[in-house]
Amino acid sequence: MTINLFDSIILENDRIKLIPMQYEHVQELHKINHESIWSYMLFQATDYRLLEQWVINAISLREELSTLPFIVVMKETNEVVGSTRLQYIDYENESCEIGASWFGVKAQRTYVNTDSKYLLLEYCFETLKMARVQIKADERNERSNKAIERIGFTKEGVLRKERTLHGVKRNLVIYSIIDDEWPDVKLKIEQLQEKYNTK
Repeated sequence: MTINLFDSIILENDRIKLIPMQYEHVQELHKINHESIWSYMLFQATDYRLLEQWVINAISLREELSTLPFIVVMKETNEVVGSTRLQYIDYENESCEIGASWFGVKAQRTYVNTDSKYLLLEYCFETLKMARVQIKADERNERSNKAIERIGFTKEGVLRKERTLHGVKRNLVIYSIIDDEWPDVKLKIEQLQEKYNTK
């Protein structure tokens, strides 16, 4: 039997931990799920059955070593508060993408998103030795775009009318961080985290 090292990767700091997604997490994710979370997502996991399929698909992609899906857990309470993943992992060209990130209401507008991105970026640049990490967002999703820019991603451009999403032609914004920029971005995120510590 082939051992998938992705199955055992845990990323953590003092406040949160990212653990490998398992089928058993469907119930916990369902408890914090809300249809508004999926407004700008390609897949609409708005009910239990669809969320179950979403998790199964993510785990299947991990078996192919192309995606690393995580469950986000608050360490103080051991609550599942969301999910995020590394995807489109291209080892030859040293690039990947952070995507499929969503958080329950309790974790929104808190340190959870910033901490999650920090842990993922640190893993990408310092362990996987990636040269480029990108993230994409619907141009209409102002809250996500502001959060991405606040963390330190560089806006590269907009793919106009990239696809039809829920009956609307969307524009897709592409952001990235490259390895040369990571030390400065890392410092910037750490400063943001300090602000959360003082609140």
